[in-house]
Amino acid sequence: MKLTITFSFVMSLGLSLLTGCGALSNATTLEIQMYGVANAPTGATGTKDPQFQTYEVTSITLDGADGPTNLLSVATPFKIVDRPQILVSQNADKFVGKVYTGLTVVFTPTVVGGTSSASTLKFDLTPPTLTLKQEMSFEKSKTKTFAIKAAWANTVGDNVMSEPTLTIVPD
Repeated sequence: MKLTITFSFVMSLGLSLLTGCGALSNATTLEIQMYGVANAPTGATGTKDPQFQTYEVTSITLDGADGPTNLLSVATPFKIVDRPQILVSQNADKFVGKVYTGLTVVFTPTVVGGTSSASTLKFDLTPPTLTLKQEMSFEKSKTKTFAIKAAWANTVGDNVMSEPTLTIVPD
């Protein structure tokens, strides 16, 4: 009897913890991450990888037949490192049943970053707009993740940082 009560208590506690952290959530979620990867862009002439870069994201939209759907309400400064950083995570239940043709991210052109010894290096994004053209839809109770990868290997040299290659990769 004591074993049954203990087992029931442990199971109840475990389920409540999972529910509390969203593991058993039935919400549809959209998540956009960004991070640096150790791939060198074409023409990279530096000798080091940056430790961080700070971007300002001015707009993120889902593109569709009914026009763009804005996912960001205010320009947001955003620091990336070599691990995924969450830029947007939001409920996407309103997107279920609709078809979208892509995702567009617009940045302020100037990016600041560098290493611990040279932390104020700058470059300008050309162009400051990144687009993924791919038909997509959202499934109820599923998470759709997009990763913006900055191929930044060998982009830091003597007091200079060159532009990485940015790509959007769907999960």
